[in-house]
Formats: sequence, structure tokens, C-alpha cells
Amino acid sequence: MNQRSSVEERRKQWNFMMTDDGWIWRLIQPDGTEQTSRAFKTLKECTEDAAEHGYVVWKPEAERRRNT
Repeated sequence: MNQRSSVEERRKQWNFMMTDDGWIWRLIQPDGTEQTSRAFKTLKECTEDAAEHGYVVWKPEAERRRNT
């Protein structure tokens, strides 16, 4: 028996897509509900809006690895 099949998914799934109208984000919640943004002119604007809706943006200065 596969243990993974009995584990409930708790992660949100974020997708960023270019459409004819511009960049949009789509969020799929663990329960299967979806939310989609309006269109933005740039990917930067789109990701900033997604961050306001819970998307976690990893900043380079927060990187744990050292450059050697």
C-alpha cells in the first residue's frame, strides 16, 4: 500500500500564464477551488499581485547557500 495516496495535499498550486490580454496568475487551493487574477502588463506586476494574495516570493538575499 502506498502511504502517499493517503496523505492529504496541503500545498497551494500557483501558475503564471501569458494570455492575449497579458500575464495572469491562477491559484488552485488544496480543496480544489480555483482563483484567477485579472491580466497584468508585466510578469513583475503579476507576481507582486500574487504575493498580496499569498504567493511566497523567495528573495535572493534570503538564500541560505553560500557562494564559494
